[in-house]
Amino acid sequence: MKIGIMPHTGKPVAMQLTVEVIEYLMSKGKIPWISEEVAALIGRPDLGRKEETIKEIDVLLVLGGDGTLLNAARTIVDYDILILGVNVGHLGFLTEIETDHLYQSLDKLLARDFHVEERMFIECQVIRDQQVIATYRALNDFVITRGTFARIIQLRVDVDDQPVVDYQADGLIVATPTGSTAYSLSAGGPIVEPSLDCLIITPICPHTLAARSVVVHQDATVTVIIEANHEEVMLTIDGQLGFPLQSLDQVKIVRAGVTGKFIKLSGRSFFDILNSRLKGPLRGGDCEE
Repeated sequence: MKIGIMPHTGKPVAMQLTVEVIEYLMSKGKIPWISEEVAALIGRPDLGRKEETIKEIDVLLVLGGDGTLLNAARTIVDYDILILGVNVGHLGFLTEIETDHLYQSLDKLLARDFHVEERMFIECQVIRDQQVIATYRALNDFVITRGTFARIIQLRVDVDDQPVVDYQADGLIVATPTGSTAYSLSAGGPIVEPSLDCLIITPICPHTLAARSVVVHQDATVTVIIEANHEEVMLTIDGQLGFPLQSLDQVKIVRAGVTGKFIKLSGRSFFDILNSRLKGPLRGGDCEE
């Protein structure tokens, strides 16, 4: 088993943990993969590898939060690499283990005592004047939003070339089940078990009470059309990358042909994690229908 380490380089605790994990793995006869940048930052340039060699590893340890893991997942999604997220910082939905269980979890990893959970990715094409001008993949979501001082935006949503709804809103989220507990949840979207495959369409601050989330099947093609002439409309990818949009641009979103492969060690279910993150169990009487 070839193991790589990708820490959040802006968090001193993650960088210190990287040093400790390297020492632990080397004591077990494993020389982990780390990038040249990380190797320089921890004073071990002898261990640094070029970025393109990451495809040679079997497992990637991600030391950080959900944002670090999202970036790592997009980086390696084209390779058959398993991801194990180690939470460093605030509680998240994607990281699998906490630092106080790290070495016990590493022993399970080395003993191959784990199972793998696959999560769907989605991909989009930005189409302008009938030409594809940008393509992206996301594990959580694609979000179309207005700028700080822009007016509300008018968006038409088609599913499989059939008109579904016109939104007047501050924006729109198209999320995966994994992303249903991220921005989509904050905007009033449903919580969806990550083992399901579907696309979740949720408006952001819609300017009509009739606007609601729509969940469509996994093989649907969701097309979002910027209908009115607005300035400062932006497409964001997993909340980390951005692309400016123009009037009449189309954002076409489908299920990607790749999946993220996440190592599960703890035995906790999705609902165990959900309850701990939301600070208490969900009960049917908590929300109005």
